[in-house]
Amino acid sequence: MFRRRSRMPPGDIQATNAMDSRPAPLRGGVPVIPTRPMLEQVLDEYGLAHSVDEDGDLLVKWDNCSIYLFHYGDRREVLQARLYINRRFEVDLRSSLVGVLDDWNRTKLFPKAYTVLPDDGMVGVCAEHCFDFEAGTSRSALKYTVGVWIDTLLRFAEWVDEQV
Repeated sequence: MFRRRSRMPPGDIQATNAMDSRPAPLRGGVPVIPTRPMLEQVLDEYGLAHSVDEDGDLLVKWDNCSIYLFHYGDRREVLQARLYINRRFEVDLRSSLVGVLDDWNRTKLFPKAYTVLPDDGMVGVCAEHCFDFEAGTSRSALKYTVGVWIDTLLRFAEWVDEQV
């Protein structure tokens, strides 16, 4: 599902390809709100090396980008996957970048893409997915969702590399 990139552990992602199978319905199980340990297990199942940053957020790195998994909400029920492109751009290019990202947002359903101004004085490019799991979810639905999110975020990163 995810093409091999540096920082990925050896071995291919095998039968756990989220795009090949839909999540099983929740049969008699209790819906759960995703937790960091649960997300770490999902990333392990996909064969993705990950770490926890100083703020307690999960992080997966590739050569050209990084994806963070954040929790928000009173019960940490809102999950967000946010991609940061490693390349930075001169501030003068921001309007051009916005035009390129507007094209993505106009022609694709997700992820949403935008520019940011980090503390380094350069323009950054991000994309994200977000969902409120207040009602809970099944483990298989969570794995499927995270797999789709990572796949589409990496596709976006490749698209940016081709466009800019």
